[in-house]
Amino acid sequence: MKIFAQDGFGPADKPMEARDQGIIGGVVLSPRYSNPKRMTERVADLQAEGFTLVMDPEYYATDVVAHPNANCGSLEAWPYFQRQNRSKMISGAAIPNLIKRTVEAQAGVGLNAFIAPNLFIRQADSIDTGIAINILNQTKAAAAKVADGPVYGTLAIHRDAILEGDQFFEILDDLTGMETPPDGYYLILGSNEQNSSGKFVRSDLSHPRVIAAWMYANYVLSLNGAHLINGYCFLLGPLMGLCGAAAAASGWSSGLRKFCFDRYIRAEGRGGNQPNPRYVSAPLMAHVRQTDLETFEAIAPGIWNGLPLDDRFQGDVSRTEEALQSWQGLARLAAEAQPSGDILDDLNRFRELIDQARSRWIALQSMGITSEVEPNLERLQAMEGGIELFTQWAELA
Repeated sequence: MKIFAQDGFGPADKPMEARDQGIIGGVVLSPRYSNPKRMTERVADLQAEGFTLVMDPEYYATDVVAHPNANCGSLEAWPYFQRQNRSKMISGAAIPNLIKRTVEAQAGVGLNAFIAPNLFIRQADSIDTGIAINILNQTKAAAAKVADGPVYGTLAIHRDAILEGDQFFEILDDLTGMETPPDGYYLILGSNEQNSSGKFVRSDLSHPRVIAAWMYANYVLSLNGAHLINGYCFLLGPLMGLCGAAAAASGWSSGLRKFCFDRYIRAEGRGGNQPNPRYVSAPLMAHVRQTDLETFEAIAPGIWNGLPLDDRFQGDVSRTEEALQSWQGLARLAAEAQPSGDILDDLNRFRELIDQARSRWIALQSMGITSEVEPNLERLQAMEGGIELFTQWAELA
């Protein structure tokens, strides 16, 4: 599985340097932060042989265009980013043209692989779910009329749609039953939780059922031949790789490491100082503060990844170096979880990695360290619970 950069505010040279150093295999570009002219320039700068560039059209953000505090950035400069007539979306009449305009816009900036638009599924049993499935059902045929290249359907799901019942499985049944499915899926699981400070580890996506559903979607869709790119995946990325994902994307801020729909609504009073630099430790399976590294290593030796960028965290580290290290750390964890062809064996091996990480956190806790220990232990427990639930759903155990 490849690690992709999740594009966002203030990219500067981060994705390009990560590409040049062979740390990432692609970028999920964001039209929210680049208008068509700027996006054309970025695509030209980033293109390279064997390097994947796709653009999340972020059409689901049209849900907030009428909000008084809408924060859609450059999205409104893109011609496809317009609310469609509701009745025509329900009937399906507006869908082909929406897909074509979105794909045309991506081809126009120089892309040759495309992500189709879609809604954000907040409730599994809803009219929006029916519209979203209809969009996915029409994606391949509509895109083929305007561009030549692989097309990914957007499958963006709120955590509540997974927790509320079993309708989530019906969505997957509908997708696997399509006669002409898209070539792949751009898969997002998100919530309304907003935390852009970078100070907290807890996330409402760290729930066993949510993690299991994310894994199961990758597993089922990949078994049916789909190519899966997971957005905003961060530390859960390696688990998705074990379940068939081709790529997992993560960015350089908390809002690019997990998907929160409220990112499209401007919050009052947000701002303040930049968060302290953080380091992705594969042995800890965590994103820890640079200021904690020396203490943690003294108590629980072996928390460093043993990779070139480690040295930068011995002193002052730039934001670009922090981003590069996060992708490098995720790639290290993904390499340790590399699929062998026996998924049950792979998952058991991943459980061992969780146990090793847990042991280190417990060692830190035993020495009186309280910084982020409890939320990280909770997250590891949620991952373990997610694996257990997934093995039941996939009938692997």
